[in-house]
Amino acid sequence: MKYLVDTMLSAMTNSRGCSCIYSLFPRISTSKLPPAAGSNTTTADGPNSPRQLKQPPPSDGKLRQRVPLIDYNDIIIEILSRLPVRSLLQFRCVCKSWRALISNPHFVTKHLSHAVLTCMNNTRTFTLFISSTRIHSIVHIALNDQQCDSHVRVTVKELDFPVMIPDIVLTRIVGSCNGLICLQVNCNKIIIWNPCTGQSKVLPKPLYSGSLFYGFGYDSTTDDYKVIRGSSKTTLGSKEVTIQVFSLKSDSWRSADDDHENYIHLEGKGCFLNGALHWVEVSMVASRILSFDLAEEKFKEKLPLPYLGNKNCVFVGVGVSKNCLFVYSYPLEMDLRIWVMKEYGVAKSWAEVVKISLDQILPEERNESFKPLCILENDEVLLDYKRNILALYNPKGKTFRNIAIGTQSEVVVYMETLVSPVTGRGTDI
Repeated sequence: MKYLVDTMLSAMTNSRGCSCIYSLFPRISTSKLPPAAGSNTTTADGPNSPRQLKQPPPSDGKLRQRVPLIDYNDIIIEILSRLPVRSLLQFRCVCKSWRALISNPHFVTKHLSHAVLTCMNNTRTFTLFISSTRIHSIVHIALNDQQCDSHVRVTVKELDFPVMIPDIVLTRIVGSCNGLICLQVNCNKIIIWNPCTGQSKVLPKPLYSGSLFYGFGYDSTTDDYKVIRGSSKTTLGSKEVTIQVFSLKSDSWRSADDDHENYIHLEGKGCFLNGALHWVEVSMVASRILSFDLAEEKFKEKLPLPYLGNKNCVFVGVGVSKNCLFVYSYPLEMDLRIWVMKEYGVAKSWAEVVKISLDQILPEERNESFKPLCILENDEVLLDYKRNILALYNPKGKTFRNIAIGTQSEVVVYMETLVSPVTGRGTDI
């Protein structure tokens, strides 16, 4: 079965169009299929039909092993679930049943599962979503084993913004999860968007304006996508943080009932992993990782940071790569260091994977923004530099390769899926 699926998948992905699909799956009459073991060999034409299938008597006195029936519908579903979104959007035109299948929530979930595995196992190609004020694009980057710029293939696809919004001043990426991008436009207009399918949803206005910290993720316990905003308000002369939660299922905002501390030191975008959003809180006392559980809708765990002894190193950011958390330091007075938590929640599993020495960073650039996006094969690191340059750092050769140069953009690692921003599942595209 697996060999047949892989063979047909290869033929389909190398085809020039949808017309080849019919040659891959010709109409098979039940009278031409070999019967399964123990089945009645009489066809639908009746027991006296000349098309009745009969098993020849075994010559050795033993029952011959019969070839099992093949369910071609299952094969089609297996193949389609492994194809890229671009191909599936084209294959909707094959027939009504395929259009219904590709929009089916169970198929969308199956396709998502394959996409997740592909992203985890493929360390030489990756996809990014890049957003500036008015220009948004999906960037595919393919690397090979040669360490030079000419061996990095970059494909850029510019996108049409799905909603007409006049006078856009600021666009901020709230988060990316399962192929959905959450964007904040100007102050309080928030959009969930699937750039591959073009579908989008404008969220209701939040309860409070402004946000110190924010994030977007998936709650597997309720099969729901949620947006988190931490807003600051002043009560009786002191600042307090109110946490707002948007549920895609209920299509509404609510305040989180949480006896939380005053998280006024949190800021920026949280990264999603294991059903929670994570931030590094930097205060005058110490740094720590805080996680907001999307199922319970409250801050639950304070994950330990790497122990560095007497070394004066402040971790300022957190990210996710290869399904693991990583943290990074600020390269102002010390080297830029990246540590990976190889086992979630276990302090002893922290391991330093990359160190970029200060002498490799120009003095005038040390106070600029260096943000690691992901850690690739051989511990290569994709860096977002000054929100303007994407660079690949190779720790073995201690070299930088500029991959793309943009204009004051935000970047997130992206995965192409069919998930609907309206329902969080499948829908008619």
